[in-house]
Amino acid sequence: MRLTRREILRLVALGAVSTALDSAGAEEQKPNLRQLGADKRLAIGSAFSTNELNPDDESLFRHELSRITPENELKMTAIRPTRETFDFARADAIADFARRGGLEMRGHALIWNNDRQPSWLATLSEAEMRSAIEEHIERTIGRYGGRIAVWDVINEPVGTVAFGPYMLRDGPFVQRLGPDYIAFAFRAARAVAPVAKLVLNETHTERDDRFGRDYRRHLLYIIDRLQDTGVPLDGIGLQGHLQPDKPFDPDEFGAFLDEIARRKLFIEITELDVNDASFPDDIAARDQAVAATYRRFLRTALANPAVRSLSFWQLGDGASWYFAQSVDESPSGQRRPRPLLYDADMRPKLAFDAVADELRRMPERPRA
Repeated sequence: MRLTRREILRLVALGAVSTALDSAGAEEQKPNLRQLGADKRLAIGSAFSTNELNPDDESLFRHELSRITPENELKMTAIRPTRETFDFARADAIADFARRGGLEMRGHALIWNNDRQPSWLATLSEAEMRSAIEEHIERTIGRYGGRIAVWDVINEPVGTVAFGPYMLRDGPFVQRLGPDYIAFAFRAARAVAPVAKLVLNETHTERDDRFGRDYRRHLLYIIDRLQDTGVPLDGIGLQGHLQPDKPFDPDEFGAFLDEIARRKLFIEITELDVNDASFPDDIAARDQAVAATYRRFLRTALANPAVRSLSFWQLGDGASWYFAQSVDESPSGQRRPRPLLYDADMRPKLAFDAVADELRRMPERPRA
């Protein structure tokens, strides 16, 4: 009989340790990712949502991880439905779970300049926008300041709208404040979080096509301007939504990581998963290809000691944003994405083994 990881953890929690191990065969030999990371001073995390607030998923997250990132519950769309309203109920539920499980909670994300922000932002004047940013940051950090040590202050600033030498994502904040919204938000965060680590989180930088190279160049430009003007930036988050149909050059990506490290910033891989749409329908072949994609990326990323944390964008396929998209697009479709370390029934896959192998291979991180 082959038990799922959930079933093993449930049996262990009930005290039936020997029964679980006898029944599970080799399954109990699966490594603990949290400990593999801790052995090299690398924090291991995952996105987490209120959908996972059940005993089975909670046990698995506690077992494998040292930190969790609220998937959407800390974003402005979740907690600011109106200008006057702050609704922290869902974020509080995740913070309580983290506390109960002895997990760190990562703050994602204070300001995200995209078109899915609350509609009331578009009605604000420049002065009102600055006030709204300050109030939002003060209230949010103030509520969780003692429990969250790392904040994504700005999420995905790079885009296609030109502001002089800046290329920024369009949205309400940049429409009112231009590039200054980035520095303004970081300074507002530092004012209420003097010891927290403040991060700028970006996507697409692993791609080695013109699009990805432009993202790297524009991100480095933003970093340099922030540092030149004394903005309190501590680290860079690189999301890592891997797209295997796009080119990836380990040497070029490694050199990009070196560029960030030379600027005395730590690096976090914040949202790692694999888009398997270009892989074969055959599940065994697809799982092998997904595992190889994780392995190739992590072989480069984890070689740089400035990378101090690794977080996946969920652990199980059923909770993935790719899975949700596939259901919306094809409710009765036969093929479902398999982008993560566990399948939809929370059984570990080849991707789990690939990640564990790379954690064993990586160099030790320096002491903070």
